[in-house]
Amino acid sequence: MENVSENLPLTKKTEMIGWVICSLGAVFYCYEYLLRIQPSVIVNELMRQFHISSLDKFSAIISLYYLAYTPMQAVVGVMTDLYGPRFILTFAVFMCTLGSFFFGIADNVFLASIGRFLVGFGSAFAFVSALKLASIWLPLNRFALFAGLVTALGMMGGMAGDIGLTHLVTSVGWKQTLYGSTFLGVILLPILWFAIRDKKSSLSTPRSESKASYKETLAGLYRILSNPQVWIAGFIGCILYMSLSVFAELWGIPFLKTVYHLDAQQAAFTNSMVFFGWLVGAPLTGWISDKMQKRRLPLLLGCLFSALAITWVIYIPTSLILAQILLFLFGVFSSIEVVCFAVGRETSPRNVSGAAVSFVNLLVMFGGLAFQPLVGKILDIYWKGLISDDLRVYTPEGFRLALTVIPVAIIIGMVLCFILRESFDKSLDSQ
Repeated sequence: MENVSENLPLTKKTEMIGWVICSLGAVFYCYEYLLRIQPSVIVNELMRQFHISSLDKFSAIISLYYLAYTPMQAVVGVMTDLYGPRFILTFAVFMCTLGSFFFGIADNVFLASIGRFLVGFGSAFAFVSALKLASIWLPLNRFALFAGLVTALGMMGGMAGDIGLTHLVTSVGWKQTLYGSTFLGVILLPILWFAIRDKKSSLSTPRSESKASYKETLAGLYRILSNPQVWIAGFIGCILYMSLSVFAELWGIPFLKTVYHLDAQQAAFTNSMVFFGWLVGAPLTGWISDKMQKRRLPLLLGCLFSALAITWVIYIPTSLILAQILLFLFGVFSSIEVVCFAVGRETSPRNVSGAAVSFVNLLVMFGGLAFQPLVGKILDIYWKGLISDDLRVYTPEGFRLALTVIPVAIIIGMVLCFILRESFDKSLDSQ
């Protein structure tokens, strides 16, 4: 029987191989996202394990993920441009797996903190490396779409964490669940090493070198840092991403338990609607933005409607079904954040596309580093002194006040959208 793939046109065959390779990078992003949101499912278990009574202290430990992740965005793009995504992704999976192992076996705050930091360190490479693969293997007009697809796969990890891990924790225990997450990393490690390729090699004539020289990287990095549009895009992305970094990844489940009086599984399912909204919205909004040939207008509309949705959930008492619908819409409209990476890519030289994306991602992830602990601090400030099972009990009013940071930030994002210039089809490579 003939090998059908060998009879495909070379460009078509190359693109198919490219989609497979890029998808493997996206699978790692899904895995690291699962590790990222795990603590939100087992808040009480972790606080008892480490003898912590204050959410302020707990959030400080969990935010170590972002303490490692966020500063690394200043260098992961440059490292990916210089050394290629194959080596970087394999190294990153190893670090995530090691961190997950330490976090799972931890019986004290110090070891848990090391594990959480290592998971954040390894995860820092996931999204940027996946998009670097896309810049090598996929057509330029598929970049925003792929950014959305990568994000959607990450949201599947988030939903698996909220819904799947909640059931696993109930069934087999939280320690065994963490060990299972570590085992997934052990499986993923060799797959990425043997399957990913940094360049098209003999499959086709590469449209550009997949790796940049040091001189080219430094020159391109200067152009990125001196471009105010990249900064604005990053801050807008940071604000929209707070739907995940602040709400869905950590504070959503405790908020829903307290304000809507839900049990653990109901709160996990309701919170997962934000991830589901991102899963649906990220590839859809990326595709719509490409079809509209506009970046600024979709971002503005995303800010507007996401602000309305989360404001309703926080401040206006509503039924559980309506809250789930609103959180789904909150996820859909805030997922337009993926377009910010296209803006960074379109306003930067192609040979440093990894650095451009990582710098935007640095600004995006700043929200988790800054606002996760801030919400915990506000909750502790307005704590009324109630304690149950040696844990502090927080009021609905305290949660509403603490999460006010989200709609306020989105309003600021709307203002930034008016300053952002349209970047579609204005790549600096053509200049």
